[in-house]
Amino acid sequence: MAARLTIYYTSDTHGYLFPVNFIDRQPRPMGLLSMTFPKDGNTLVIDGGDTLQGSPLAYYCHVNGIPMPMAREMNEAGYDYVTLGNHDFNYGYDTLALHLETLRARCLCANVRDRRGRLPITGCTVHTLQNGLRVGLVGIVTDWVTHWETRENLADFEISDPLAAAKEAVAALKGKTDVLVGIYHGGLEKDPVSGKLLSATDENIACKLCEQLPFDLLLTGHQHIAMVNQCWHGVHIVQPPCNAAAFIRVTMDENREFASELITPLARAITKPWEQKLYDELNLWLDTPIGRLSRAVWPEEKLTMALHGSPIADLINLVQLDASGAELSCTALGNELRGFDSAVTVRDVVASYVYANTLVVLEVTGDVLKKALEQCATYFAVESDGGVTIGEKFLLPKEAHYNYDYYAGIEYTFDLRNPAGNRVTSLTRKGVSVRDDEVFTLAMNNYRATGAGDFDFFADCRRVREIQTEISELILNYLSARTTVEIPRQRPYRVILPNGSLA
Repeated sequence: MAARLTIYYTSDTHGYLFPVNFIDRQPRPMGLLSMTFPKDGNTLVIDGGDTLQGSPLAYYCHVNGIPMPMAREMNEAGYDYVTLGNHDFNYGYDTLALHLETLRARCLCANVRDRRGRLPITGCTVHTLQNGLRVGLVGIVTDWVTHWETRENLADFEISDPLAAAKEAVAALKGKTDVLVGIYHGGLEKDPVSGKLLSATDENIACKLCEQLPFDLLLTGHQHIAMVNQCWHGVHIVQPPCNAAAFIRVTMDENREFASELITPLARAITKPWEQKLYDELNLWLDTPIGRLSRAVWPEEKLTMALHGSPIADLINLVQLDASGAELSCTALGNELRGFDSAVTVRDVVASYVYANTLVVLEVTGDVLKKALEQCATYFAVESDGGVTIGEKFLLPKEAHYNYDYYAGIEYTFDLRNPAGNRVTSLTRKGVSVRDDEVFTLAMNNYRATGAGDFDFFADCRRVREIQTEISELILNYLSARTTVEIPRQRPYRVILPNGSLA
């Protein structure tokens, strides 16, 4: 079959429509509006999921009952196929239904079944190009969505094992295709160059899919790793970065050889009336005053905050303690965050806490607390010259600074002179040493409560209560209900550096 194929691929756009990151209004080379895909009869435009959540725009639409604009723009951009990502379930059945029913692209997701039978989701299809090439397409999503998502949002869905579903879909296409393409909202469990194991769980199974199924091309996502021209078990693998920062062009020549390239879009001016109206209304809302802090709190370098503490994390913990009634609280900071001016606006909040997390209160023992702190202490790596840097697993295969937690309600010490696993040298509450068998209530986000981020022990703890209001909304409510919020200045923990001095 001497026929060519071109695929334009996006994934994990997370509601980033406009060419801005919302931390400010400065135009940037990003956003779905900035992406253009030259199409002909031998070209497909595909998205790998996580479209509906993750940006201030997505949150604005959700809380104000405005239809998500992503489907409208994807229609104008000429998308042919999409699959679902785990975050596409964050805002419930009706939001996802409206998106899929507005979208002209077909949704392929073989391991998701809609119990209501309403949504236009199928598992696989064959697309015949103008040149006659028969392209088989199979979509699947990581089944770890069942670990993270609320029961209410998944009540009308059945999410099955993605490998088994993919095998069944591939079998249904046998003999009907010339090229087989997988669209997988999930990542790689092994480094495609070294073969080094990146994850021991089955959250990401791209390599296993390549090993057990006859895909020619696997379009991946979820991990937010910019990856082109990689190969595993003879399968060409790609993955774009998050937040519509770039897209991927994949080409197949007459010899069925694949090549792929990462393309950064040019920031496009907002020209369409509906785009401008939405953008203006969004920014008016984002710049609405919401409260006042005793002082501005801005982010510093990630390592600096981890070593010295962060008043941004302190503020979030204040909110979580107030909303939950728990004795203790822990929170993480996103890879990107705006910070808070003393006169807080909505923009400060939703650009500093972008996740659709809710709160969970667990019953934990002192022993579990110590295990959690030891895991946090692995964030620090000691170099041969005695310097301190960020541990590799928090940087590769993707940045995961959100897996380092800041605590409130306890005092603790990390001693980096000790090896990982033995760095917590003191743990007290109100100045009294915490016993291993002592029991506390601990508030955290629902992502962490599943044990995600190598905090597996949390998954076995008893759930005392769940607060279904999103944490960003809890922060907005907390600030608006108070004249001024006092930001603590005391440090709840200490870090002893390899030379014995305090950080």
